[in-house]
Amino acid sequence: MKRLKIEIAMKTAYKNNKRKDEKIIFIILDGLADKGEKTPLSEAKKPNLDYLASRGFCCLWQGAIAPKCYNPKSMSDVATLEILGYSWKDNPGRGFIEALGIGIKPKRNAIYLRGNFATVEKHGDRFKILDRRAGRDESYLKELSDLLKMKIEDVKISCYHTLGHRCVLELYGKGLDNNITDSDAEGEFAQKIKAISKKSEKTARILNIFSECAFEILSKSEFNKKRNKPANFILLRGAGKIKKVRKFKEKYNLKACAIAWHVVIKGISKYLGIDFIDVKGANASLTTNLEGKINAIKKAFYNYDFLLLHINGCDVAAHDKNFEAKKEFLEKIDNIIFGELRNMKKINLVVTSDHLTPVATGAHEFGSVPILFYSSERIFEDFEKRNEISKNFSESACKNTYVVKNPMDFALKLFGFR
Repeated sequence: MKRLKIEIAMKTAYKNNKRKDEKIIFIILDGLADKGEKTPLSEAKKPNLDYLASRGFCCLWQGAIAPKCYNPKSMSDVATLEILGYSWKDNPGRGFIEALGIGIKPKRNAIYLRGNFATVEKHGDRFKILDRRAGRDESYLKELSDLLKMKIEDVKISCYHTLGHRCVLELYGKGLDNNITDSDAEGEFAQKIKAISKKSEKTARILNIFSECAFEILSKSEFNKKRNKPANFILLRGAGKIKKVRKFKEKYNLKACAIAWHVVIKGISKYLGIDFIDVKGANASLTTNLEGKINAIKKAFYNYDFLLLHINGCDVAAHDKNFEAKKEFLEKIDNIIFGELRNMKKINLVVTSDHLTPVATGAHEFGSVPILFYSSERIFEDFEKRNEISKNFSESACKNTYVVKNPMDFALKLFGFR
């Protein structure tokens, strides 16, 4: 009954809306969603976000859907695509997306993997993970990446440092296939990469040889002797390759831009044909330039129909299992970002998280997350229990409400764009 009432309201309440000069702004707060009655989102002082919620419509997004073999350590790639109305079937792989994000021109006979520089100890033929991010220390990682250029059998391998502890691995040669498992999986040991199909046996073999070679090269490097923690191993996941997709402008007839720093958002923007706007001082951490990001929104507002803003700091704090840092960063976002947005006109706003990153575990998880829909031009009085659930935008407040399957499709209908 609740679903029927809401769908009727969407069809009737805004049928005369002409949307003159109105824009859609999607804000993804990476790793925002948490678990429990008290979360950083529920405990944060966020008067501006709560004001938007009180005049909008809050519910749940069902969260990302992915195949059984998908590694939740990735999540942001498939989740962002699904927030934008695409399917996990459109996902070319995390490695391919990150390759696009750092400006690599993809090759037809290549596969790409996301890598983490990690600190490990060798135990027989296995590698025990001591720190899967090598201390979050970027020192000499470009130089270490350059050391990993090699050829195994007839396959050329290159490693490119991206941001922080991250890198992209490119394998170029004949007979490669991305249908493989990850070495960066659960447990205290790096996993041997396995072929999921006959076609991918060569790729798995090459990558396992590479992992051994990389450990030997990195362990002996003078660069690692200058670091606090050695970056002596590459944990690999998210193998991907070139894939065709329907571009965002063609799919929705909306001119779009993205404002972010995260390599995944850069890559997805290129993949979907979305303009990307760089912001000086922006990064994927708690020190990102939030003022620069909201100024970029204001500057781009009149040139685009759809604006995507991605902010990553909540995820960083959650990975570090730091409740207070996550809460305080949310309060900073509320003041700088939502303090400005609440006063803007002609905006239709969507705020959500790409996935759960509970501070208790520090790991990505599948599941439903809170989502907020707000319009400066209308109040959603038609929706059942709106005032009851909108006093505090949080996981618990949205728990027993309407569940949105496709945020993009829902928003376009709700705001009268279709």
